[in-house]
Amino acid sequence: MGPTLLLSVLLVALLATGVIDMAAWIVDRIRRYRTSKQARIEAELDRKQAELRAAIFNLASQLGAEAHDARKALIRASFLASRDEFMPPR
Repeated sequence: MGPTLLLSVLLVALLATGVIDMAAWIVDRIRRYRTSKQARIEAELDRKQAELRAAIFNLASQLGAEAHDARKALIRASFLASRDEFMPPR
């Protein structure tokens, strides 16, 4: 085997190693990008879920307050109606 062939084989081996390393680096970068993108999406979903949960609890609280006021008004109207019904006229 002549020195030129040996040098050619060595250069091809080094080049192949470099290409493999470069491909591994690119694949690693893609995986890290996808992982960070997924983490960003999950964080946004968590934030939106907390926001919607707060809105639901706020609406439930408002509905509870309105229901309480409606019950009070119904009890008052019922009391006034029964008082008028059972009170002798003056």
